[in-house]
Amino acid sequence: MPAVLPLELYDEAIDHLWDDPKALAACSLTCRAWVPTSRLHLFRTVRVQNAKHCAGFAAVLAAAPVIARYVHRLTISAEYDGFDQSGQAVEDDEWVNDVVKWVDKLECVRTVGLSRLRWGALMPETQDTLMRLFKNVRMLFLFEVRFDASRDVLDFLSAFPVLDELYFHGVSWAHESPAPLMLSGRESLSKPQIMAKDQERMQLSYLFLDPRSSPMLVTEWLLSHPSEQRLRTIQLCWREIDNMKAVGDLLHASGASLECLLVEFPDGVPEQAVLENEISLVHNTGLRSVHFGGLNVQASRVFLSNHLFPWVTAMLSQIRSTQLQEITFEFEITTVRDLLSLDWERIDRDLSRQEFKGLLVLFYVSCEDSVATVTKEVQELISGRLGGFRERGTLCVSCV
Repeated sequence: MPAVLPLELYDEAIDHLWDDPKALAACSLTCRAWVPTSRLHLFRTVRVQNAKHCAGFAAVLAAAPVIARYVHRLTISAEYDGFDQSGQAVEDDEWVNDVVKWVDKLECVRTVGLSRLRWGALMPETQDTLMRLFKNVRMLFLFEVRFDASRDVLDFLSAFPVLDELYFHGVSWAHESPAPLMLSGRESLSKPQIMAKDQERMQLSYLFLDPRSSPMLVTEWLLSHPSEQRLRTIQLCWREIDNMKAVGDLLHASGASLECLLVEFPDGVPEQAVLENEISLVHNTGLRSVHFGGLNVQASRVFLSNHLFPWVTAMLSQIRSTQLQEITFEFEITTVRDLLSLDWERIDRDLSRQEFKGLLVLFYVSCEDSVATVTKEVQELISGRLGGFRERGTLCVSCV
């Protein structure tokens, strides 16, 4: 009996099942013609979490080697197996060495996630095999990965010559390597190696750094390639208040390429960093959105006329982008009165600039005060103090 619908329509219908593995498996068993599209979604993302998963996927590849070409995202995620005597979590990651049996077959992988494993504990053969895979990877997620030394982290990151997005969560290392860490290594390379190295320019456009990692190491690594920076999005949570200049240097190096900035300084910003203009946005003339997160009044450092968050108002004043579309503020307050300590006159003046006409400004306010009218009070307070801006842009205030 001839098909009622053309194959293209069946393929399109299967595409809508991309996040339903049971339905995709059923489709692949229903009709031979549906197998390629079903496999495309079934095996696009492979997550290996333990020895059983590892052996199971090895068996799948052995039975159908063609599946390897469908895998574009690979996550190797170990689990914790209790704690050692010092209270540190112990990774159950010995099985990760078994991926060497099949990982080199995944030539189409472009996204890699590594979670809860010790890089230094892997066998050299496993490290070498994974390094070969990394050469084509454009997106990297690291979550609670441990290294032996800071030099090992840099060597690891250098194995990703075409990396476009880096997510750095809870990465740690046991020892600090002796300086200097940022060596080009060109002195020991042959001419062909130098030419090959010159072709492998840093491609990073998205950077996420969380406070549980030491962001200084990655920042210094990036700044060792100042002529290659084209970061379009930076999302960082920075606790190293004695090293604020590194943030400013990263912003400066990103220049007009930077389009989206999300910053959070949980421990505040020291007075010297504000007075010396260490975190200026004046060079980021391509900014489209700026997000100030974690503005907790209890952690704010009050100086410069006793206004809260002077670094926020300073950064606002420095924005020179004519492409700015959105600014977001996230406040954590105890009472509505806390908001009175902001320099609203300066904020309104900066947001009301002619080049910001049509700007969307969002306030998300978390208040400990349980008074029923708190939402209305917050909205009226902010709206009343940004009268100049409301004539030129759109203001949204939400209490969460």
